Amino acid sequence: MSSPRVIRLLVVEDSPGYLHLVTNAFSDRGEEIRWELTVARDGQEALALLFDEENTNSPLPDLILLDWNLPKVTGSEVLRRLKQDRKLRRIPVLVFSTSDAEGDVHAAYDNHANGYITKPGNTEALAAIVETIERFWITVAELPRATR
Repeated sequence: MSSPRVIRLLVVEDSPGYLHLVTNAFSDRGEEIRWELTVARDGQEALALLFDEENTNSPLPDLILLDWNLPKVTGSEVLRRLKQDRKLRRIPVLVFSTSDAEGDVHAAYDNHANGYITKPGNTEALAAIVETIERFWITVAELPRATR
């Protein structure tokens, strides 16, 4: 039996309750893929993790799940800064928000989000979304390996 493929996921989420649900949903996956989660609780913390030039031994994430409505630095600003950086712009960013407002969806895609997902209201729907993310982004698509 081969060892599982490790996928590094940065979850940027300020709600402790929703963070708990997301963490559980990604940890309850199968044996072929192991999700290695890093958490940032606001946009400022996410930017600090991603732009930490001194931490060259810490690998960059393969995929980012970004809440849109964040304290300190908004999801929109985090996304804009990521996509302007030549090393970070290739990392797929999935916006994960309670908002389904057309303006938010347009703003996310205008800033080069790779997807926009409205947060579901129950754990079963969240599990289905996580399964879909895994099926497409890990099984079907090729992820670029970002390096510092």
